[in-house]
Amino acid sequence: MRLLLENKQFRIFWIAGVFSDLALITYFTVHGWLALQVSDSAFWVGATSGAGGLSLTMFSVFGGVLVDRFGRRSLVLVGLLIRFVIALALVALIMTENIALWHVLLAAFGEGLAVSFLMPAMMALTLDVAGRGKLLSATAARFAGMTVAGIIAPLAAGSIVNSAGIEWAYVMIALGFSASAGFMLILRPPNPAKRTNSSPLEDLRQGVTYVIRTPQIRMLIAMIFITEAFGWAHESMLPVMARDVLDVGATGLGYLLAAGSAGATVTTVIIASMGDIRNKSNMLVGGCIGFGFFLVLFAWSQWLLLSLAFLAGAYAAVIVYETTINTLLQTSVPDELRGRVLSFQAMMWGVTGLAGFHTGAIASAVGAPVAIAIGGGVVILNSLRIARHRSQLDPDLAQSSLDSESIDSRGDQPES
Repeated sequence: MRLLLENKQFRIFWIAGVFSDLALITYFTVHGWLALQVSDSAFWVGATSGAGGLSLTMFSVFGGVLVDRFGRRSLVLVGLLIRFVIALALVALIMTENIALWHVLLAAFGEGLAVSFLMPAMMALTLDVAGRGKLLSATAARFAGMTVAGIIAPLAAGSIVNSAGIEWAYVMIALGFSASAGFMLILRPPNPAKRTNSSPLEDLRQGVTYVIRTPQIRMLIAMIFITEAFGWAHESMLPVMARDVLDVGATGLGYLLAAGSAGATVTTVIIASMGDIRNKSNMLVGGCIGFGFFLVLFAWSQWLLLSLAFLAGAYAAVIVYETTINTLLQTSVPDELRGRVLSFQAMMWGVTGLAGFHTGAIASAVGAPVAIAIGGGVVILNSLRIARHRSQLDPDLAQSSLDSESIDSRGDQPES
């Protein structure tokens, strides 16, 4: 966290991120609840998440091309403007009692479209502002801000929904995105994105080719895909768990999300204070296994306090994985390709939304707890499989293995 005191531009960027996170987490807290109110269906709650995931998956690779061709700060501002307009439109529809399910689905689709270029731009800006050598600490600091926002926003949103109405939660969302844009306007990134003379289609081809042909990047993206498709799929079912399993309503949903963020805050603060860490693949695999393990426990809990503890444990573990995989991706990719590679990560986040379709279908058939437990189990099995290939994921670990082999080979040579 010392980076916040030492680097003024990173401090401005961090504050802008916190306001954006407050708005985004409020959106995640209430949008599924709005879908549940309008449809009274676990399937349509999942489908709402799926609509956002569909657009994010469709447009992310193109968003990465934009990030490498144009100013990253400008792209962030455009994304924030789209989100602001969506929030205001929902406020008007709810206040005039004209809200319908297709409005909820369309808003989710528009949110995914904005995220498709905004998030790769934000991730690339993290390295631009903080520097390559401090990326792990900077990423952890960003996650720390996000997790603190994740404690405040759900509690505030749940209270607002119960006391004033869900439309005022969307007012809060609009205010958060506008405040974030205000700080972005005064940010001066030291390393603006370089423009390219190649065509957008050629840029896209280069990015896809690099991801497919680079074993380390290919494995990291595949790991993200499994974790998002099965682990983070639990997110769309939290409104169903709150209402139908734990019987705690919108306020309880806020408690669940806040507990998860509280657990994540602990690990982000620890990682942000540690500096760079060698053998990051151990953190990667361990964090992912812990995420799946606690999700399985959460799925079968029917008591609120236990559910809060298990979700806090899941998010504490997953932040270790998320921080590490973000760092490995950015530090392993040439600067001129960074936006396009990060867009594949954003595409995998879209898979989280798409997972709402199959998770919602499973929940409708056999219950939300079963759907969440299946996802957690798949994450654990995939993590154990990845553990056998850790040296391919982490250059530091691979270099350590080479050094050990070199020492052993020298030790085996006869003395002259």
